[in-house]
Amino acid sequence: MKRAPDRGRGRAAAAAAGLLTVIAAALVAGCVRTAAVHYYTLGGPPAPAARPAGAPPARYTIRVAPASLPESLDRPEMVLRVSTTELGIDDDHRWAEPLRTGIARAVARGLGRELPDADAALGAVGEAPGTPDVEVTLDVQSLDARVGWGVALDVLWAARVTDGGAVRSGRARASAPAARAGGHDAVVAACSEALAAVSRQIAGGLRGAVAARGAQRERR
Repeated sequence: MKRAPDRGRGRAAAAAAGLLTVIAAALVAGCVRTAAVHYYTLGGPPAPAARPAGAPPARYTIRVAPASLPESLDRPEMVLRVSTTELGIDDDHRWAEPLRTGIARAVARGLGRELPDADAALGAVGEAPGTPDVEVTLDVQSLDARVGWGVALDVLWAARVTDGGAVRSGRARASAPAARAGGHDAVVAACSEALAAVSRQIAGGLRGAVAARGAQRERR
């Protein structure tokens, strides 16, 4: 009869120990999952300044469709190059909008800076036939990014002048360094810088076609 309390205390102690183990495991799991998730946007060059009051409207319009991306890049997480054959998917650093949209938006902003007579913006090819004067499509071949190194970008582009006009196309390659101590912010800044360089290359290939289109509109 005297041993029953000992057995009871032993069972209670074992139950308490088990409960503490469960609580500790839950706390550890909670700590593992409390890492902050960071979201990024591609800045690109500053937006074109607003046209002064009374200034003539833009001579032509350009719409840039969301870019085509390799499947490995078409995800919300930031994808970083680890080696020549390995990519790392960073769950804690993500794009605030689909990367295909962010790239197109950055290129449109860049074209607006490089072609001051244009109204350049994000769009979708065929969304309003005949509305934009030029439709631009982007096919990203590669976007290699490394923390502490920078970004290398390779893009095929095509620009179609609507209403049966000419099609211009080309390949734009650009790279930009990232500060070694800058972390992921520096990688995103390097990506924006590379996209600005891509925009300059596309604008160089478009100038003749868009100038002719603008002159055609003015004669109407």
